[in-house]
Amino acid sequence: MPQTPIVSRLLDLPPGWRNRPAFASAAGNLSFEALRDGMLGFSGWLAHTAGVRPGERIAICLPKNLEAVQIIFGILATGAIYVPLQFDGPVARLSTILRSVKPRLLVTTAEMAARIAAEMDRADMPPTQVIEASAGGRGLAPLLSSVAPAGTIPAIGADDLAAIIFTSGSTGQPKGVMLAHRSIAIRVTPPFEWDEVGQADRLIILAGLHYVASFDLFYPVASGCTAYLLSDQEAMFPDRIVEVMERDGTTIWKSTASALRLLAERGGLEGRPLPALRRVDFVGEPLSMAILHRLMAALPHAAFLHRFGATEAYCIAQYPVPRPLPEDATALPLGRPSSKYRLSLRDEDGREVVAGEHGEICVIGPSVMLGYWGDPSLTAAKRVDDRPDSFRTGDFATLGVDGLLRWAGRQDQVVKIHGHRIDLGEIESVLKSHAAARDCAAFAVCVGDARTEVRAAVLTEATEALEAELKLLCIKRLPAPARPARILRLAEFPLLTTGKIDRRALQTLVSEP
Repeated sequence: MPQTPIVSRLLDLPPGWRNRPAFASAAGNLSFEALRDGMLGFSGWLAHTAGVRPGERIAICLPKNLEAVQIIFGILATGAIYVPLQFDGPVARLSTILRSVKPRLLVTTAEMAARIAAEMDRADMPPTQVIEASAGGRGLAPLLSSVAPAGTIPAIGADDLAAIIFTSGSTGQPKGVMLAHRSIAIRVTPPFEWDEVGQADRLIILAGLHYVASFDLFYPVASGCTAYLLSDQEAMFPDRIVEVMERDGTTIWKSTASALRLLAERGGLEGRPLPALRRVDFVGEPLSMAILHRLMAALPHAAFLHRFGATEAYCIAQYPVPRPLPEDATALPLGRPSSKYRLSLRDEDGREVVAGEHGEICVIGPSVMLGYWGDPSLTAAKRVDDRPDSFRTGDFATLGVDGLLRWAGRQDQVVKIHGHRIDLGEIESVLKSHAAARDCAAFAVCVGDARTEVRAAVLTEATEALEAELKLLCIKRLPAPARPARILRLAEFPLLTTGKIDRRALQTLVSEP
């Protein structure tokens, strides 16, 4: 398994890499040499001007652009830990994360700095460095012009903390997943079990910097490929994405299933088969067979790969989709367990189940998360046999005689909405914070063609005006995929004979058109 932190590989570039583009964007290209210089320049500024030391936390809240990439590499090259925040996300949520992490420094734009400062107490607001985007990725030049770049990087261990990625939490608070340098290296370093990323490949990066999928940023340094940074504005329009892929010669697409569905429905793929595209990787909630048939017909040159994993443990299983896809196929399996992990299926008592029985997917391996930020009890609850390199996923599956895992539901309330992990408990916590809401329950509801949205029921005697107030509250405090599309007001919840809420009956009410 890889032991060397990815950032250290930029210090000794292979022959022929220096002037090749590591990243491309609408604003221009960034060569490997420029990436290295930007990394060392920002690392030098952090160490000599900002006084940042190894092990300290640096929060970034920036759009996905060439400056942000150099800043991330610079933070890691200092031996510091980067904490990416959703750019232009709900300020209340961002402030909650900042209060939890207490970063040494916040790197953001002037507009976001003002919005966050207005939400936080002056004592809680971290020192802030403003970085504005510029054409060609030269926005860092004024900052770095007065400081000598770092000549090298400090000793960084493979198990040292590299990043804290925040997802939804079952307590109603965002949950920080701590990932080591080893986790990044294993994710992007060849050889891969099914396919490799090589120097001739061109990736397209859709995910925002605050998602673990943004670790794709490290592929160029690991393999010599070029990654196109799709801006937040470009990513909003599937037809624009297809134009970029066609012009840039994208060879590998990696995204959530929902992003792939939008590409099929609104990307205008008919008549544009993207002949350079050789592989399509997708993760997340199930993709309907109708959409998959449509995509495979529109992209005849591409191989399709369905992956299963989590922020805490990347790529637990993978399934090369057969071509042609069987007409009678109703769902894809999770796939064959990855050799990166030792996988077992366990019952509620932690005992391994026999083949064919349902069990919780549990993995042991070197790329598993270090733990949850500030929550040792949750970390311990997710371990297998008290091993620090293990993770209980909360997903249930069966292992067939064909060696394939097939999904059988989730243990808790975490669901996938538009490819993002959403905890229904966080949504309920926000809704319950309204004074007129006596109780509430949130559900993931299928609304046709395998699309999923959040709906909620609120126990209240308030008038119709409450729904607008609740939706505004959700806009302020929840990321877009977690905001209920419909909020049903009820005077009483249906109850079981035990007096508990009949959630099955309640979900039926919420799911009605």
